[in-house]
Amino acid sequence: MRGFWSATLCAFALMGCGGGSGGASDGGSQHRLTVVVDGDGDGDVVSTPAGIDCGTQCAATFDAGNTITLTASAAAGGRFAGFDGACSGDTCTLTLDRDQTVNAHFTAATASACDSDDAPGGPLLPYRGLIHAHTAYSDGDIHSTPHDVFVAGHDNGLDFVAVTDHSDTLNDILYLSVGSDCFESLTGLLTCLVPDVGDFHKWEATRQQQDADRVNGYVPIRGFEWTSDRFGHINVLFSSNFTNAKLDGGYVGSMTPFWDWLQRAPGPDLTAGVTALGGGADGLGIFNHPGDKCLSDNDASCNWNDFEYVAGTDAQMIGIEVFNSGTSGDRPEAGRKDRYADHYMRALDQGWHVGAIGGEDMHDTTWALPSHPKTVVLAESLDEAGLYAAMKARRTYALVGRLAGEDLTIDLDAGGYPMGARLQCDSGAGVALRVSVSRADGTPFDGILQLYDHADPDAPLADGPGSPLFTARGDTLRYTLPVGADGEHWFFVRVDNAAGESLAYSSPIWIRPR
Repeated sequence: MRGFWSATLCAFALMGCGGGSGGASDGGSQHRLTVVVDGDGDGDVVSTPAGIDCGTQCAATFDAGNTITLTASAAAGGRFAGFDGACSGDTCTLTLDRDQTVNAHFTAATASACDSDDAPGGPLLPYRGLIHAHTAYSDGDIHSTPHDVFVAGHDNGLDFVAVTDHSDTLNDILYLSVGSDCFESLTGLLTCLVPDVGDFHKWEATRQQQDADRVNGYVPIRGFEWTSDRFGHINVLFSSNFTNAKLDGGYVGSMTPFWDWLQRAPGPDLTAGVTALGGGADGLGIFNHPGDKCLSDNDASCNWNDFEYVAGTDAQMIGIEVFNSGTSGDRPEAGRKDRYADHYMRALDQGWHVGAIGGEDMHDTTWALPSHPKTVVLAESLDEAGLYAAMKARRTYALVGRLAGEDLTIDLDAGGYPMGARLQCDSGAGVALRVSVSRADGTPFDGILQLYDHADPDAPLADGPGSPLFTARGDTLRYTLPVGADGEHWFFVRVDNAAGESLAYSSPIWIRPR
């Protein structure tokens, strides 16, 4: 009846009318085709003639009566599960005689059964904190103490703070502060050379300040920075003892003294801080600002002997800095760039199981400001034991800062396991990965999510991580991770803003066949 009345009205108007019935726009000469993509997989749908490229353009208007063909392509690791709506089955060709909607379904590949030895026992919450800070106990502000850093972290709304003064100046028999202000005035020189009461026992004083500043819902952490300007710097958190590269033989000689110390049981520190016969097996280590401490670009010892893998310490070396401010005042532009992404990937390729760390490395009094990098720890509880367990499980991600739009919450799920998990999976299938990103203030995130799986040997040093395995735009990335038959593989996600500037790095997922 509707077609009859249309024809009759056209005749009375003495004008021709296009064919078709209902749903027409623009006087019946055009109709709108809409594609809806859904499912737990990723893919694209394009039209012939051109108009729809979904992904990005999921609706278009075509002349009435046109024949439209839709072609679906699944992303790597997934599959196209078919059309429904105005089409059904694996192919879609339709005549556009009205406004129509087609649904395209993409699914992840068949999931592989996986298990992990370090699966969390309960819900995980994101706790934001500061790692890597200096005071007058080494080369920071000459009037500051660890207490000042702990207070700054609490006042800036952080959940935890780790102070890591250089261990070069922590020994009990040595009093020394080497901050830059020491040499700018006579007053500064006297401040640095004349100790206050207790300054001969900085390591113990840091512990006392840690205990005094611990409050419910806030965790101060004592640590130190092992400092070799030949091999590189390493932060150690939670350890009872410390070791000094200038006294243990590791400053220019060999990495072996440090690796031996890190594996040795804590025990009593029998030498009262002169050297650390008491070991660091209760500590967790982090590779600091890779590439920044080398005698020369050609020195093979740079970056801890090019990240030479030491199996006995792998369980304790839990992280690597992917962001680091490392300056006074406002963060330099270099702090926002991927200066360390290629080193992150190199360490993973060498066999280290390290997670992503955002290090402040501030030597003035601007600790904990939103402009400096932060580390987020996904822990079951906000206390020292909970943070220790989460860091040891590599459940961390790094933020470039907490300025507007930068403070992100990252939820990564790989076959039911969080970031940091080392999975053993059935071979021959895949592990469904889903990464979702939101802003901590609850507002939507719209950016670029990139999945990486190996270092790019052609990428210039310190020029970024090279080509990703897969890229998604928006706030969600879905991909099916392969279970290779040739051993363990790692995967992590970099989060960029819409302009392509890096905002965050996740810790990896490691997958190996059973």
